[in-house]
Amino acid sequence: MIAVTGLGAVSAFGHGVEPLFAALASGQSAIALREGTPVSALADGPHLGSDLAISAVREALGDCPTVRLGLVGASTAGDMVVGEPAYARTLAGAPPNEHFFWTQLCSRPTDSVADAFGITGPRLTLSNACVSGAAAIGVAAAWIRSGRVDAAVAFGVDALCALTTSGFASLGLISSTGARPFDSTRDGITLGEGAGAVLLESKAHAEARGATPIAWLAGYGNAMDNHHMTAPAPDGRGLRRAIAQAVTGPVDYINAHGTGTKLNDASEAGVFGDLFPGTPVSSIKGAIGHTLGAAGAIDAVVAALALDRGVLPVNAGLTTPEFALEFVKEPTRVPLSTALTVNSAFGGNSTALYLVAP
Repeated sequence: MIAVTGLGAVSAFGHGVEPLFAALASGQSAIALREGTPVSALADGPHLGSDLAISAVREALGDCPTVRLGLVGASTAGDMVVGEPAYARTLAGAPPNEHFFWTQLCSRPTDSVADAFGITGPRLTLSNACVSGAAAIGVAAAWIRSGRVDAAVAFGVDALCALTTSGFASLGLISSTGARPFDSTRDGITLGEGAGAVLLESKAHAEARGATPIAWLAGYGNAMDNHHMTAPAPDGRGLRRAIAQAVTGPVDYINAHGTGTKLNDASEAGVFGDLFPGTPVSSIKGAIGHTLGAAGAIDAVVAALALDRGVLPVNAGLTTPEFALEFVKEPTRVPLSTALTVNSAFGGNSTALYLVAP
């Protein structure tokens, strides 16, 4: 198993894991109307992905040495800002040099983090839609298991920008009233922004520097369902395979992807009902919105904190559940030994991370 020794986050509740988890544990929501559209955004104006990523990684990294430290970043839009002309031209069919510029923007947060903290080990940027942040954690853990590095920081980040807001609007997936994952009246996603970061270490490296694990990463799964460009397979076959790869024991809590769309929630709920009947389930997207490439990393942060604190995050916005699952609808404290956090994405991608308490 890989030690999780540091966590960092920036969310609609502010900078830091403490305000995020306190709000989630008490059932608060940061979703509000902005220019007539529900969004879950940071309060102080437009952001660059690099700025959010650096803040989250700083909190997660702490005093960990950067020698033999790997870095895996994840994003769907990188350092794009609202209305950036280069992205607009790319969408309209730009020449190859501007497509190259798009890839540079997408990987810029990873490079910015490396520069900010003097990380000279291997670095990689993943852009695999909404499983990107979770996949970054899986890759970082694989690097450690292979002996390539002793420790690695994995992060996911996305800031609100024209590419994502216009894209999801064109698909008719944005809620008109605010995301309500798994509710019978749900009508789509609310876009959010933020960053999540996780510091992973080998057991030997953590012990040598006296680091206390917050949790153990005991399993990771990644699978495709080959069903549709945007819709998940109704039977959740890709998610089922990802879970089968990751989970090696009982599951005490499930942090769901839970976007608030009709198809995603139904597919997930079917899987959870079949595999883990009676297990508490919640999605944090009714509280902070869908943070896209950051979602999997923030979800992992929240799942690790739930294990550490013995507190279940509330499924904000849920009043009339459509599915017969054990949803967390009010502040709940309960001893936890394991947690499963899952994510799904366009293209049929699914990931699963299985965490175990120290």
